[in-house]
Amino acid sequence: MDSQTIRVPARALRLGPGAHDVHTASWAAPGGDGGHPLVCVHGLGGSHLNWGLAGPLLAKLPGVTDRVWAPDLPGFGLTAPASPDGGVRGATLAENLDLLVGYLGTVAPDRPVVLVGNSMGGLLALLLAAHHPELVAGLVLINPALPAPVRTRLDPQVVANFALFAVPGLGERVLALRQRRLTPQAQVAQTMALCAADPEALDAALLAEHADLAAQRRTMPWAHRAFLQASRDIVRTLTIGRGRVWDAVARVNVPTLYVQGVKDRLVHHSAGALLVRHRPDWTHARYDDLGHVPMVEDAPRLAGDIDSWLRASVRSAVS
Repeated sequence: MDSQTIRVPARALRLGPGAHDVHTASWAAPGGDGGHPLVCVHGLGGSHLNWGLAGPLLAKLPGVTDRVWAPDLPGFGLTAPASPDGGVRGATLAENLDLLVGYLGTVAPDRPVVLVGNSMGGLLALLLAAHHPELVAGLVLINPALPAPVRTRLDPQVVANFALFAVPGLGERVLALRQRRLTPQAQVAQTMALCAADPEALDAALLAEHADLAAQRRTMPWAHRAFLQASRDIVRTLTIGRGRVWDAVARVNVPTLYVQGVKDRLVHHSAGALLVRHRPDWTHARYDDLGHVPMVEDAPRLAGDIDSWLRASVRSAVS
């Protein structure tokens, strides 16, 4: 995995002053030719490490892509919300969407990309494809954050967590308390217990990398602020702004693969069923035994399904 900082120039951004430095992981394809660049967008609280297993597998698919990119959004992973020249960015969906548009123009200035998004990253990828179709050749939505049908009984732990995060002041205290009580390793274990269907089966080396990053982020004074800002904006969008999401679903006009982990506790399976009813023309990969992060839980299966879909849908659509 290559790790680098990419400067998104100020001219590519509308929101926030100045350029912005984005920490990025990337994997180059052998031979470096064929297909579209793949850009993988992490979810709330995630980072480039979420793609540490799937990224190299996707890059090795012959003729599918020449490079896989996995940026850390501002305030997440190793990307700071500020750049040395004074540019400051928040973690709202609008600001992250703006940065992604600029990022795509920076890493792939001459051709559209295939966007691969999980959770919050899936919602961002969906919005970007709907409003900037010229930048996107295909879309992979992995348990994207979606509005659940009204009166859906959501997971009580998830509801309680987001309710605490939503209260100004309280959310900050909750995150600070958890950080004091949990080691980085325990913090990662707690997160994966919520995100994965079988956390005991996860790759130990990847979990160790997540713990190392969690320890680093404890020295970053903006880490909690970014998480809470993004969390609160997602809740607003999926409740009072739910119409905007379904409008974006209707507007997407590129080949799309929807990947659903049925044991997902964060995005209720009924939201996925509603999405399938809205877009029966999209390809649907259903994983009955996986949870919220299939790229972490079973990267080979996911990479294989993306490979098959790309060859059948995206390559034929542009040939």
